[in-house]
Amino acid sequence: MSRAEAPDDRAGEPTVAAPGALSDPRALPDPGPARSPSPLWSLGLFRSELLTTFRRWRTLALLAVLAAVPILVGIAVKIETSDGSSLGSGGGGGGGGAGPAFISQISNNGLFLVFTALAATLPFFLPMAIGVVAGDAIAGESSAGTLRYLLVAPAGRSRLLLTKYATVIAFCLAATLVVAVSALAVGALLFPVGDLITISGTEITYVEGLGRALLIALVVAASLVGIAALGLFVSTMTGSGIAAMATTVGLLITVQILDQIPQLDALQPYFFSHYWLSFADVMREPVYWDDLVKNLGLQALYAAVFGSAAWARFTTKDITA
Repeated sequence: MSRAEAPDDRAGEPTVAAPGALSDPRALPDPGPARSPSPLWSLGLFRSELLTTFRRWRTLALLAVLAAVPILVGIAVKIETSDGSSLGSGGGGGGGGAGPAFISQISNNGLFLVFTALAATLPFFLPMAIGVVAGDAIAGESSAGTLRYLLVAPAGRSRLLLTKYATVIAFCLAATLVVAVSALAVGALLFPVGDLITISGTEITYVEGLGRALLIALVVAASLVGIAALGLFVSTMTGSGIAAMATTVGLLITVQILDQIPQLDALQPYFFSHYWLSFADVMREPVYWDDLVKNLGLQALYAAVFGSAAWARFTTKDITA
Protein backbone atom coordinates (compact mmCIF):
# COMPACT_ATOMS: atom_id res chain seq x y z
CA MET A 1 0.00 0.00 0.00
CA SER A 2 1.45 3.30 -1.02
CA ARG A 3 2.00 6.25 1.37
CA ALA A 4 -0.76 8.22 -0.34
CA GLU A 5 -3.26 5.41 0.28
CA ALA A 6 -2.28 4.87 3.93
CA PRO A 7 -4.98 6.02 6.40
CA ASP A 8 -4.14 8.97 8.58
CA ASP A 9 -4.46 7.75 12.17
CA ARG A 10 -4.42 11.41 13.39
CA ALA A 11 -7.71 12.24 11.72
CA GLY A 12 -9.68 12.04 14.99
CA GLU A 13 -7.14 14.03 17.03
CA PRO A 14 -7.46 17.77 17.62
CA THR A 15 -5.30 19.88 15.43
CA VAL A 16 -2.49 21.71 17.26
CA ALA A 17 -1.52 25.08 15.91
CA ALA A 18 2.03 25.54 14.82
CA PRO A 19 4.31 27.53 17.11
CA GLY A 20 3.86 31.25 16.64
CA ALA A 21 0.43 30.84 15.04
CA LEU A 22 -1.34 32.39 18.04
CA SER A 23 0.85 35.44 17.79
CA ASP A 24 -0.34 36.00 14.26
CA PRO A 25 -3.59 38.03 14.31
CA ARG A 26 -4.64 36.38 11.07
CA ALA A 27 -4.69 33.00 12.82
CA LEU A 28 -7.32 34.12 15.35
CA PRO A 29 -11.01 33.53 14.60
CA ASP A 30 -12.94 36.52 13.32
CA PRO A 31 -15.07 37.86 16.21
CA GLY A 32 -17.47 39.46 13.76
CA PRO A 33 -18.77 43.02 13.83
CA ALA A 34 -19.03 44.69 17.24
CA ARG A 35 -22.56 44.86 18.53
CA SER A 36 -23.79 48.23 19.71
CA PRO A 37 -25.85 48.42 22.91
CA SER A 38 -29.57 47.91 22.40
CA PRO A 39 -32.02 50.80 22.97
CA LEU A 40 -33.29 49.01 26.08
CA TRP A 41 -29.75 48.97 27.46
CA SER A 42 -29.48 52.72 26.78
CA LEU A 43 -32.76 53.33 28.61
CA GLY A 44 -31.39 51.33 31.53
CA LEU A 45 -28.30 53.49 31.61
CA PHE A 46 -30.44 56.64 31.56
CA ARG A 47 -32.62 55.27 34.36
CA SER A 48 -29.53 54.45 36.41
CA GLU A 49 -28.18 57.98 35.93
CA LEU A 50 -31.53 59.49 36.96
CA LEU A 51 -31.67 57.41 40.13
CA THR A 52 -28.06 58.23 41.00
CA THR A 53 -28.58 61.96 40.47
CA PHE A 54 -31.86 62.31 42.35
CA ARG A 55 -30.72 60.16 45.27
CA ARG A 56 -27.79 62.39 46.11
CA TRP A 57 -28.18 64.56 49.18
CA ARG A 58 -26.83 67.54 47.26
CA THR A 59 -29.57 67.21 44.64
CA LEU A 60 -32.28 66.85 47.28
CA ALA A 61 -30.92 69.89 49.13
CA LEU A 62 -31.01 71.97 45.94
CA LEU A 63 -34.62 70.96 45.27
CA ALA A 64 -35.55 71.75 48.88
CA VAL A 65 -34.08 75.26 48.60
CA LEU A 66 -35.97 75.84 45.35
CA ALA A 67 -39.22 74.64 46.94
CA ALA A 68 -38.66 76.97 49.89
CA VAL A 69 -38.45 80.13 47.77
CA PRO A 70 -42.19 80.27 46.90
CA ILE A 71 -43.03 79.55 50.55
CA LEU A 72 -40.95 82.47 51.76
CA VAL A 73 -42.32 84.80 49.08
CA GLY A 74 -45.91 83.78 49.85
CA ILE A 75 -45.50 84.26 53.60
CA ALA A 76 -43.82 87.64 53.08
CA VAL A 77 -46.64 88.84 50.82
CA LYS A 78 -49.27 87.53 53.26
CA ILE A 79 -47.69 89.41 56.16
CA GLU A 80 -47.30 92.57 54.08
CA THR A 81 -50.96 92.53 53.03
CA SER A 82 -52.46 91.29 56.32
CA ASP A 83 -53.94 94.74 57.07
CA GLY A 84 -55.94 94.64 53.82
CA SER A 85 -53.66 96.97 51.87
CA SER A 86 -52.22 96.02 48.51
CA LEU A 87 -48.56 95.15 48.22
CA GLY A 88 -46.33 98.22 48.00
CA SER A 89 -49.05 100.70 48.90
CA GLY A 90 -47.91 101.15 52.47
CA GLY A 91 -45.35 103.57 53.77
CA GLY A 92 -41.64 103.27 53.28
CA GLY A 93 -41.51 104.66 49.77
CA GLY A 94 -41.65 101.27 48.05
CA GLY A 95 -43.21 101.56 44.62
CA GLY A 96 -45.85 99.19 43.43
CA GLY A 97 -43.52 97.99 40.69
CA ALA A 98 -40.86 96.82 43.14
CA GLY A 99 -39.97 93.15 43.37
CA PRO A 100 -40.28 90.40 40.79
CA ALA A 101 -42.88 90.51 38.05
CA PHE A 102 -46.51 89.80 39.08
CA ILE A 103 -45.75 90.19 42.81
CA SER A 104 -48.30 92.98 43.25
CA GLN A 105 -51.05 90.64 41.97
CA ILE A 106 -50.44 87.75 44.38
CA SER A 107 -52.84 89.02 47.06
CA ASN A 108 -55.64 89.13 44.44
CA ASN A 109 -54.99 85.69 42.99
CA GLY A 110 -52.69 83.00 44.39
CA LEU A 111 -51.90 81.70 40.90
CA PHE A 112 -49.67 84.74 40.38
CA LEU A 113 -47.32 83.28 43.01
CA VAL A 114 -46.29 80.69 40.41
CA PHE A 115 -45.22 83.40 37.96
CA THR A 116 -43.54 85.42 40.72
CA ALA A 117 -41.62 82.45 42.09
CA LEU A 118 -40.31 81.50 38.65
CA ALA A 119 -39.30 85.11 38.01
CA ALA A 120 -37.52 85.22 41.38
CA THR A 121 -35.62 81.93 40.95
CA LEU A 122 -34.76 82.10 37.25
CA PRO A 123 -32.03 84.76 37.38
CA PHE A 124 -29.87 82.86 39.91
CA PHE A 125 -31.31 79.98 41.97
CA LEU A 126 -32.50 77.75 39.13
CA PRO A 127 -29.44 78.18 36.86
CA MET A 128 -27.12 77.81 39.87
CA ALA A 129 -28.72 74.44 40.67
CA ILE A 130 -28.40 73.40 37.02
CA GLY A 131 -24.78 74.53 36.97
CA VAL A 132 -23.97 72.41 40.03
CA VAL A 133 -25.53 69.25 38.54
CA ALA A 134 -24.10 69.80 35.04
CA GLY A 135 -20.64 70.70 36.32
CA ASP A 136 -20.51 67.52 38.38
CA ALA A 137 -21.77 65.24 35.57
CA ILE A 138 -18.37 64.19 34.15
CA ALA A 139 -15.85 65.84 36.47
CA GLY A 140 -17.54 64.36 39.54
CA GLU A 141 -17.18 60.83 38.13
CA SER A 142 -13.54 61.55 37.30
CA SER A 143 -12.71 62.88 40.77
CA ALA A 144 -14.47 59.90 42.38
CA GLY A 145 -12.49 57.47 40.21
CA THR A 146 -15.60 55.91 38.65
CA LEU A 147 -15.39 57.32 35.12
CA ARG A 148 -13.10 54.56 33.83
CA TYR A 149 -15.49 51.90 35.12
CA LEU A 150 -18.42 53.57 33.37
CA LEU A 151 -16.49 53.48 30.10
CA VAL A 152 -15.78 49.76 30.51
CA ALA A 153 -19.50 49.16 29.94
CA PRO A 154 -20.55 48.95 26.27
CA ALA A 155 -21.95 52.47 26.32
CA GLY A 156 -19.16 54.28 24.56
CA ARG A 157 -18.16 57.84 25.28
CA SER A 158 -20.71 59.49 23.02
CA ARG A 159 -23.60 57.50 24.46
CA LEU A 160 -22.45 58.15 28.03
CA LEU A 161 -22.12 61.89 27.38
CA LEU A 162 -25.58 62.03 25.79
CA THR A 163 -27.02 60.17 28.78
CA LYS A 164 -25.39 62.62 31.18
CA TYR A 165 -26.82 65.58 29.27
CA ALA A 166 -30.28 64.02 29.14
CA THR A 167 -30.10 63.57 32.91
CA VAL A 168 -29.22 67.25 33.39
CA ILE A 169 -32.15 68.24 31.14
CA ALA A 170 -34.43 66.03 33.24
CA PHE A 171 -33.18 67.86 36.33
CA CYS A 172 -33.95 71.20 34.63
CA LEU A 173 -37.56 70.11 34.20
CA ALA A 174 -37.81 68.65 37.71
CA ALA A 175 -36.35 71.74 39.37
CA THR A 176 -38.71 74.06 37.48
CA LEU A 177 -41.74 71.93 38.31
CA VAL A 178 -40.75 71.84 42.00
CA VAL A 179 -40.82 75.65 42.09
CA ALA A 180 -44.12 75.81 40.19
CA VAL A 181 -45.91 73.14 42.24
CA SER A 182 -44.68 74.60 45.53
CA ALA A 183 -45.87 78.06 44.49
CA LEU A 184 -49.21 76.70 43.29
CA ALA A 185 -49.86 74.95 46.62
CA VAL A 186 -48.78 77.93 48.76
CA GLY A 187 -50.75 80.37 46.61
CA ALA A 188 -53.93 78.29 46.94
CA LEU A 189 -53.49 78.03 50.74
CA LEU A 190 -52.73 81.68 51.49
CA PHE A 191 -54.60 83.65 48.84
CA PRO A 192 -57.87 83.52 46.90
CA VAL A 193 -57.87 81.83 43.51
CA GLY A 194 -60.14 82.23 40.51
CA ASP A 195 -60.27 84.00 37.18
CA LEU A 196 -57.28 86.24 36.58
CA ILE A 197 -56.35 89.33 34.59
CA THR A 198 -53.57 89.07 32.01
CA ILE A 199 -50.92 91.70 31.37
CA SER A 200 -53.02 92.90 28.45
CA GLY A 201 -55.95 93.55 30.79
CA THR A 202 -58.17 90.74 29.55
CA GLU A 203 -59.75 88.17 31.86
CA ILE A 204 -59.10 84.43 31.53
CA THR A 205 -60.47 81.51 33.51
CA TYR A 206 -58.57 79.80 36.30
CA VAL A 207 -58.25 76.62 34.23
CA GLU A 208 -56.73 78.57 31.34
CA GLY A 209 -54.45 80.26 33.85
CA LEU A 210 -53.26 76.84 35.02
CA GLY A 211 -52.54 75.92 31.42
CA ARG A 212 -50.47 79.06 30.95
CA ALA A 213 -48.65 78.39 34.22
CA LEU A 214 -47.66 74.94 32.89
CA LEU A 215 -46.54 76.49 29.60
CA ILE A 216 -44.45 79.05 31.48
CA ALA A 217 -42.82 76.27 33.54
CA LEU A 218 -41.91 74.42 30.33
CA VAL A 219 -40.49 77.62 28.79
CA VAL A 220 -38.40 78.25 31.92
CA ALA A 221 -37.09 74.67 31.83
CA ALA A 222 -36.20 75.08 28.14
CA SER A 223 -34.43 78.34 28.99
CA LEU A 224 -31.91 76.36 31.05
CA VAL A 225 -30.66 73.97 28.36
CA GLY A 226 -27.97 76.48 27.34
CA ILE A 227 -26.40 76.73 30.80
CA ALA A 228 -26.74 72.93 31.07
CA ALA A 229 -24.66 72.43 27.90
CA LEU A 230 -22.12 75.00 29.08
CA GLY A 231 -21.79 73.27 32.45
CA LEU A 232 -21.36 69.88 30.77
CA PHE A 233 -18.59 71.29 28.57
CA VAL A 234 -16.79 72.72 31.60
CA SER A 235 -17.20 69.34 33.30
CA THR A 236 -15.25 67.64 30.50
CA MET A 237 -12.39 70.13 30.86
CA THR A 238 -11.36 69.24 34.40
CA GLY A 239 -11.11 66.27 36.69
CA SER A 240 -12.40 68.14 39.75
CA GLY A 241 -16.14 68.25 40.32
CA ILE A 242 -15.88 71.23 42.69
CA ALA A 243 -13.81 73.20 40.16
CA ALA A 244 -16.32 72.46 37.38
CA MET A 245 -19.29 73.52 39.53
CA ALA A 246 -17.54 76.70 40.70
CA THR A 247 -16.52 77.62 37.15
CA THR A 248 -20.02 77.13 35.79
CA VAL A 249 -21.61 79.21 38.54
CA GLY A 250 -18.90 81.85 38.08
CA LEU A 251 -19.64 82.08 34.36
CA LEU A 252 -23.34 82.40 35.17
CA ILE A 253 -22.74 85.34 37.52
CA THR A 254 -20.36 87.00 35.05
CA VAL A 255 -22.85 86.79 32.18
CA GLN A 256 -25.63 88.13 34.42
CA ILE A 257 -23.48 91.15 35.31
CA LEU A 258 -22.47 91.78 31.70
CA ASP A 259 -26.13 91.61 30.67
CA GLN A 260 -26.82 94.66 32.87
CA ILE A 261 -24.11 96.94 31.45
CA PRO A 262 -25.65 99.42 28.95
CA GLN A 263 -22.42 99.76 26.98
CA LEU A 264 -22.68 96.09 25.97
CA ASP A 265 -26.16 96.32 24.51
CA ALA A 266 -24.89 95.14 21.11
CA LEU A 267 -23.65 91.87 22.64
CA GLN A 268 -26.39 91.27 25.17
CA PRO A 269 -28.88 89.61 22.77
CA TYR A 270 -26.31 86.79 22.43
CA PHE A 271 -26.00 86.13 26.17
CA PHE A 272 -27.84 82.97 27.19
CA SER A 273 -29.65 84.81 29.98
CA HIS A 274 -30.83 87.82 27.97
CA TYR A 275 -34.33 86.53 27.11
CA TRP A 276 -34.93 84.46 30.24
CA LEU A 277 -37.73 86.66 31.57
CA SER A 278 -39.53 86.70 28.23
CA PHE A 279 -41.81 83.99 29.67
CA ALA A 280 -43.94 86.87 31.00
CA ASP A 281 -45.21 87.31 27.43
CA VAL A 282 -47.18 84.09 27.87
CA MET A 283 -49.48 86.12 30.14
CA ARG A 284 -50.39 88.49 27.32
CA GLU A 285 -53.56 88.17 25.27
CA PRO A 286 -52.75 87.15 22.62
CA VAL A 287 -49.40 85.57 23.55
CA TYR A 288 -46.44 87.62 22.32
CA TRP A 289 -44.12 85.06 20.72
CA ASP A 290 -41.22 87.12 19.34
CA ASP A 291 -38.92 87.14 22.38
CA LEU A 292 -40.01 83.64 23.34
CA VAL A 293 -38.87 82.28 19.98
CA LYS A 294 -35.61 84.23 20.24
CA ASN A 295 -34.99 82.75 23.67
CA LEU A 296 -35.65 79.17 22.57
CA GLY A 297 -33.52 79.63 19.45
CA LEU A 298 -30.65 81.05 21.51
CA GLN A 299 -30.82 78.14 23.96
CA ALA A 300 -30.76 75.68 21.05
CA LEU A 301 -27.69 77.44 19.66
CA TYR A 302 -25.85 77.25 22.99
CA ALA A 303 -26.83 73.60 23.37
CA ALA A 304 -25.51 72.80 19.89
CA VAL A 305 -22.24 74.72 20.25
CA PHE A 306 -21.25 73.67 23.77
CA GLY A 307 -22.73 70.19 23.36
CA SER A 308 -20.52 69.67 20.31
CA ALA A 309 -17.53 71.10 22.17
CA ALA A 310 -18.19 68.76 25.10
CA TRP A 311 -18.42 65.79 22.70
CA ALA A 312 -15.18 66.74 20.91
CA ARG A 313 -13.37 67.12 24.22
CA PHE A 314 -14.73 64.01 25.92
CA THR A 315 -14.26 61.63 22.99
CA THR A 316 -10.58 62.57 22.65
CA LYS A 317 -9.79 62.98 26.35
CA ASP A 318 -7.27 60.67 28.01
CA ILE A 319 -9.25 59.09 30.85
CA THR A 320 -6.94 58.26 33.74
CA ALA A 321 -9.42 58.11 36.63
